[in-house]
Amino acid sequence: MASTHNESKRVIRLINSIGNIRIKSQLVILISITIGVIIFLQIIFVNWFSQINRSNYNNFLIDTTHQLELRAQTFSTEMNSIANNISFNDVTYEFINTQDMGEQLKYSKNLQVMIESLKISNKSISDVIITDLDLINIGATKIDNFWVLKKVKNLYLNKQIQVNQPTHLLLDGHESGEPYYILVTRSFNPSSSNKEFFTVLIYNVNTFVDIVSNFQPHNRSVFLILDANNNIVATNSKDLNPHNLEWLDTTKDIGQEGSNDEQIKDSNQSLVYQRVVSNLNWRVIGLTSDIEINNDLSSLKKFSYMMGIVVIVILLVLGLIINKSITAPITRMTRFMNSLGNKYNTRRLEVNNRNELSILARVMNKMLDNIDDMTNKVISTQNELYKAELSKKNAQFSALQSQVNPHFLYNTLDCIRSIALSRNVTEIFEITTSMARIFRYSIKENNEVEVNDELECINDYIKIIQIRQRNRFTIIYEVEQSILDCRIPKMILQPLIENAVFHGLEQKKEKGTLIVSGRAINNNLLFTIKDDGKGMSSEVVHSLSHHINATNPLEDSFFDVDNKGIGIINIDRRIKLLYGVQYGLTVNSIQQEGTEVSILLPLKSKNQ
Repeated sequence: MASTHNESKRVIRLINSIGNIRIKSQLVILISITIGVIIFLQIIFVNWFSQINRSNYNNFLIDTTHQLELRAQTFSTEMNSIANNISFNDVTYEFINTQDMGEQLKYSKNLQVMIESLKISNKSISDVIITDLDLINIGATKIDNFWVLKKVKNLYLNKQIQVNQPTHLLLDGHESGEPYYILVTRSFNPSSSNKEFFTVLIYNVNTFVDIVSNFQPHNRSVFLILDANNNIVATNSKDLNPHNLEWLDTTKDIGQEGSNDEQIKDSNQSLVYQRVVSNLNWRVIGLTSDIEINNDLSSLKKFSYMMGIVVIVILLVLGLIINKSITAPITRMTRFMNSLGNKYNTRRLEVNNRNELSILARVMNKMLDNIDDMTNKVISTQNELYKAELSKKNAQFSALQSQVNPHFLYNTLDCIRSIALSRNVTEIFEITTSMARIFRYSIKENNEVEVNDELECINDYIKIIQIRQRNRFTIIYEVEQSILDCRIPKMILQPLIENAVFHGLEQKKEKGTLIVSGRAINNNLLFTIKDDGKGMSSEVVHSLSHHINATNPLEDSFFDVDNKGIGIINIDRRIKLLYGVQYGLTVNSIQQEGTEVSILLPLKSKNQ
């Protein structure tokens, strides 16, 4: 812990020491660090791009060799399928089994028709030969291909041809001079004492040549297809010397066990990938020289180094210009700031440059010009705070003063109630009883009461109004039981009930309905007072909402003791003053349909 603390101190001292260096020296250090970072980033970028380029070559070799392997696999499967179809054809069986020359001629013609059809549908097939071990029964379309039979017999005698295992071999000495291959299948005829015969397909590999040639060495990658004897079947390189590929012999066993592809590094530092075509025992090889890979980077390196040199030169020139344009103005600003508070404090800073320094100078001059204004604003703010405090005192005085009248009225009402009871005047007795409870409730010292107490006050008020208006409206309470013991400001709902009765329901000819609802929502209390009375026009609602939203709860009008009626706006001011501007009233009304007033208060439990 001690060593860490010491290291932190050293870092802080280093930072502070940098701040003590002259700006000109800081600029030199900054440019030097920037040049170093640029050189470092250039090296990182070139190495990164080199890795990406090499990875692209690797992926290209892998993908291409895999595609060529699949093409060769598909071609081999197709040739094997054709050979099997010919071998197990009924016409072939009849041709092999018959001893009659006339029948042989007939079946031979049928075979020739079938073979010609195959050659038309598959351009790779040059000829098809069907023969037995004695080389007597022959079904070939070209007499020049008869010499192939001797090669087939030698393969059979050397046990290089297995039953039902197609064998692919290079055919030397073909009349076209092009590389041709033969596919030999050895079969038995089960209907003729298992007589053995051979089906020989002579095919060219122009398909492979075309496929590989289409892979143009745009990135100087070379692709080869080699047969089992390392003969080049196809390649996309015209300059490839087969005699320089002796090193490929060391890769012949790759793919026989385990993974089918392998990366090799030969003596020429080339990337080599190969895939083995399993049913042909051929190999597909892709290779790229490291020299060719690096050639792609030479132009990038040259461009990167040139750009680095240009950027460094530009940085040096800019450093000289910035040093000249910043040092002198900063020196003048330093002298000016040192003069503040002395005899030069009435002067203003002059900077001719049109840059951040000129902005700073203008701001500094404006700051000096605004000092007097700021002082006046401070004084004005103090006056406003004094007025707010005075308004608060007035409110407290008004509250104390308002408690005098209820005491007197309460005693008077109690006297009236006794007279009404003695003379059996029920309506006067009920009115005075309700009014007495309301006054007793209003003069409580507690500013916050339980929701249930406020509802009882509303009930007493409703009794008085119902007697007065002969039960012209119905009141419905929809208040959740869970909030009855929550605390709210005293006399916060009753004035809204009074507004709903006198400005809404009293104007209605038919019987009306008043709904008082309350519920807890998101740690708040939401009360709604809704009537189906006269309602208000949209202009009145808009004006009322504007006054509610624009009201400053510290205005003196809130504490005007001569204000007749509390009103919606004063209730909203009272709530905002107690709990903040996020609480208060919301008014919605439609003319001739009714009015809805919502009150949002913080949820405060009984013990809070």
